[in-house]
This record gives sequence, C-alpha cells and structure tokens, in this order.
Amino acid sequence: MEALQLLIQSILSWFEPLRGTWLWPGLAETGKFLGTHLLSGMVPAFFIAGAISIFLDKQRITKLMGANANPIVAYPVAALSGGILTVCSCGVIPIFTSIMQQGAGIGPAFTFLMSSPAVNLIALTYTYSLLGTHFLWGRVLAVLVSSIFIGVSMRLFFGKGKIEEPPQGIIIVEDDDHSDSEILMFFVLLILFMITATGTIDFLITPIMNKLAITGALMPRIAALGVIFIAVVLFCKKYFSKGEIKLWLKKTYSLFAMIFPKVLGGIFVCGCLAALINLTDYMAYFDNNNHESNLLSAVLGSLMYFGTIVGVTIVSTLHDFGMHGGPSMTLLLAGPAISLPSVLALTPIVGVKKALIFLLMVILFSAISGFVFGLTF
Repeated sequence: MEALQLLIQSILSWFEPLRGTWLWPGLAETGKFLGTHLLSGMVPAFFIAGAISIFLDKQRITKLMGANANPIVAYPVAALSGGILTVCSCGVIPIFTSIMQQGAGIGPAFTFLMSSPAVNLIALTYTYSLLGTHFLWGRVLAVLVSSIFIGVSMRLFFGKGKIEEPPQGIIIVEDDDHSDSEILMFFVLLILFMITATGTIDFLITPIMNKLAITGALMPRIAALGVIFIAVVLFCKKYFSKGEIKLWLKKTYSLFAMIFPKVLGGIFVCGCLAALINLTDYMAYFDNNNHESNLLSAVLGSLMYFGTIVGVTIVSTLHDFGMHGGPSMTLLLAGPAISLPSVLALTPIVGVKKALIFLLMVILFSAISGFVFGLTF
C-alpha cells in the first residue's frame, strides 16, 4: 500500500509545473484516490463483479431479484445484500452492472446501487464510532427505506426493463453447473479478500500474525491477503475449469476498461470543484433543519466523491462545526450513495435518462430522510 502511494506521489511530481493552477486539485484528488482506494476497494470490486457475471447464473439472480420476482422478497434482499460489501459509489458500479446483465429487475438493481455504498458494515461501524447511536440507526433505517422507494420509483418510471445486451466486449455465461455451496464459498473468499484489503479486520489479523513473528504496520495485512489469495487460487484450481477462470479474468478486465477511466475523470472534476467550494465557509446554510438546507446538502453530497470511510469523517467534522443533524444525515446518505464520477460511469451502462432520474431520486429521498431525522433527533 505504501509503495503504491509512493509511486502515485512520484507520478504526481511529473505534474509539478501545474501546481497552483486549477488543474492541480483534480490531479491531487485523483492521485489520492489511486493510492488509497484502487487496491483496497476498486480492484477487488471488479473481480467480484466479474465473478458475478461468470459464476452466478441468471437463475440465481432472477430467483431473488429478477424482474418477475416477488417484490416483497426482491427489494429487501437488494437493500440488505450490499451490507457485506465494502464499496463506494464508484466501486459498486461494476457489481451493479453484472447484476443487471444477469437478469435482475431494474427496481431491485437500483435499490442495491443506492444501498450498498451507504449501509455496508464498515460504514455503519465507523458511523457509530464518530457520530453515535442515533446516527447509526437513523442511517440504517433511512438507507433501507430510501433505497427501496428509489428502486420502486425506477421500476414505475421504466417498467421491468433490464440491460438486454451487454456493452461491447462484455462476456456473459448463461449456464452454470456448480453447486450453491461452491459458489457461496467462492464469494465468501472474494469478499473476505476485499474486507481484509480495507484493513477492517486488522484487529483480528495483527495479533495472529504477530504470534507468527510477522510484524510491522502493513505486513500482517499483506500476509493475510497472501493466504486468502492462495486459498482463492487453490479453490479455483479444484472447482473451476481453465476456461471458466479465463472468462472470469477477461470479464473483470472488460468491466475495468469500460468503467474505471470514467471514474477517474469524474474524480478529477470533483477535485477541481472541491478546491473552489469550501463548505465550512457556508455553514450558516446548514445550521438548521429546513427544506432548503437539506436539499442543498443532498445536492452537494450527490455531486462530490465521498469514500465509504472518508464520508463519515467529513460529516462528523461538519457536524462539529455546526451543521444540524438533519443536513448532516442528508449528506451522510447522499454522499456515499452517488457522486459525479459514479453518474458519469453509470450513464453508458443504463443511459442518460435512467442515470439522471436515479441522481434526482437520491437527492430527493436523501433530503426527505435527513429532514425527518432532524425532526426526530
């Protein structure tokens, strides 16, 4: 991790002549994203997304979240399933794409898209640590209710439609002969790798590795990742054919090539805009719980890129500076759920109209949820 950050800093030094220009904040934000989120969040997310498309056949998806599935089951499953993933609004895009391509209904798919970055276990744990119990349970309830309403709204606007044909270069395998237990174990390993890469379970890993004389700031985590990686390789060798593994890797790369450049472009734009707008200078607009403050908070949160953990830190800081609990909750919901980079990445996948309607739905329901929270606490 440190080596990657040093590499990014070295690359940024090539652009040193641009320091002081309007381009520099965008370059710095892009470099920070690459150094902190590329390996720990985005890359594992793309491998999980590729695995969903190759190893999770349509029958498994449509049974729970399909266009014709029981909505009483489909929407809660979509809202809760993201809780085990550690993804930001950009990292969830490749997983959402695979779910859509594999037959999920448009409503449950967009429910998953909104809820996953905002309600994962890491985000909730960090919310409790910095903001307390009220914000924790308020966030859980608001995300679940808002994401389901957003999914239902998308379903009403656009019908049962799903991505019928994948973008060029995307490969989809229809049939899957693997048992449910094999598929479950495989995804458990992939998700465990992602959670380990984020450092969430360092408190469990470090004591074990220290007993094995593996010490240092990052070495215990790296060693654990190595063990999990070997487990994934051995599992693939035993249960999957070489052809399936090649398709998985090819699918992962095709998703990466389609989505990641747009993510970087959006983060660059956000970095430039963030340098021009200092929220702490405008705290008077957010020190009370009215419709305007919540709507403005939702708009700003929906356009800025908030990492899963960074978003909680930003909201906690602004709350300490005087932001009311209502707008704080609004920002806590809208910030991780969507961003300008994720909208840019989503547009070629679902189309401009769906992407913009989803953006407006996130703004609207985040503002409503924040306002209600502000009245309650």
